Amino acid sequence: MRRLALLLAVVTIVSGLWPVMGRAQQGVDVRSQEARNDFPNGIVFTLDFESAQPVQEVRFRYAIAPDGSRAYGVPDCTGTTSVQCTFDLKSTVDNFLIPGVEITYFWEITDGGQTVETDSGRTMYEDDRFQWETLSEGGLTVWFYSGSESDARDLLSVGQDTLTRMGSLLGTQVDFPVKVFLYKNASDMQPVLLGGQLSPQAGVITLGEVVVSDTAVIARDISAPDILRHELSHIVMHSAIKGPFRNLPAWLEEGVAVYGQSEPLPDMTAALEAAIKSNRPFTIRALSSASVAESGGNVGLFYGQSYSTVRFLIDGYGEAKFRDLLAAFRDGSRTDDALMQVYGFDQDGLENAWRQSVGLPERAIGGGQAQPTRPVPQVTPFGAQDQGQGAAQGDGGVPVAALVILAAVTVAVAGAFAGAAVLVVRRR
Repeated sequence: MRRLALLLAVVTIVSGLWPVMGRAQQGVDVRSQEARNDFPNGIVFTLDFESAQPVQEVRFRYAIAPDGSRAYGVPDCTGTTSVQCTFDLKSTVDNFLIPGVEITYFWEITDGGQTVETDSGRTMYEDDRFQWETLSEGGLTVWFYSGSESDARDLLSVGQDTLTRMGSLLGTQVDFPVKVFLYKNASDMQPVLLGGQLSPQAGVITLGEVVVSDTAVIARDISAPDILRHELSHIVMHSAIKGPFRNLPAWLEEGVAVYGQSEPLPDMTAALEAAIKSNRPFTIRALSSASVAESGGNVGLFYGQSYSTVRFLIDGYGEAKFRDLLAAFRDGSRTDDALMQVYGFDQDGLENAWRQSVGLPERAIGGGQAQPTRPVPQVTPFGAQDQGQGAAQGDGGVPVAALVILAAVTVAVAGAFAGAAVLVVRRR
């Protein structure tokens, strides 16, 4: 199976390099079009053709799977009838290329007022620093270059379990192939991360990221199984909310991802316990934006309280209602409307219901009390030994929250990375 996966990858890559011959339509004869991997900068595309008339314009058209829309660029060309063109598709913050992503493309050539298209090509962007092996099963593929095949197979099993378990919780089935690139350490993974480009921070260590809807990259420094659970939970969440509307509050997006882990990070637990003890947790509306976690002191509380809020809804009102909440978001409802439709309270009501469940007094809102319209369930208070009922249990390592993109923040990591930080960013 591993050899087959590698063969398919090679076929995909070669298809982007194979010369395209014959296009003699409208007096244009394409001699070759090629795609050359230029990691970590991007991919360089070239075209060589003959035209019966002087060329007026050449455009390079492409699409980046699975999330990118069609786009075009203006290549650098030399010659008038014997023409060589180059287009450098760079990996940038606005057009980020992740290893494993596939690009389909073709060229438009205009001469004598007529426009023709070359045959389409396809290529895959590679991190070609390493000799990758793959293991695949049930639509999930793990790419790895270090460690044993047994370790990779264990991760494959964890990934399949996460996709199934979180798919059941969120009411969706991931019906597309999912890729996981497993790096030996965070240093090896650094060139493939968007988070570091968006918000580079000294002393920050990134252990995982999801940039596109079908691919996760993770490092093996600390508890790769839990990093994988977090990242795949984001991918499942994307599947559950797929459609034209995607305006989830940050506490819901990240709370679900932490719920997918075996347990929250110790720093998350400690930060939330301290906030509850001092009666200083975030408001639910503040948690709607990941920007509250931009300073290192708030990261643990942001993730801990987001998880606790999601767990309160799931444990207190049931998984079916939680799926109804996601359906409301999928249909385009705003946060207040979605909560009111499913639970009978808005964000302020959710906040006070959650506060009551952890033993805090209700917070006065707008000069009065935001009362939930339904009884508040009693949920076991969030604590250091407390784990969500939907979470997987134990790996013998330190659980680690991971990431997806936009606002970058940090959280302290124990053990080998004491004094360092893990980058945690919100998925787009």
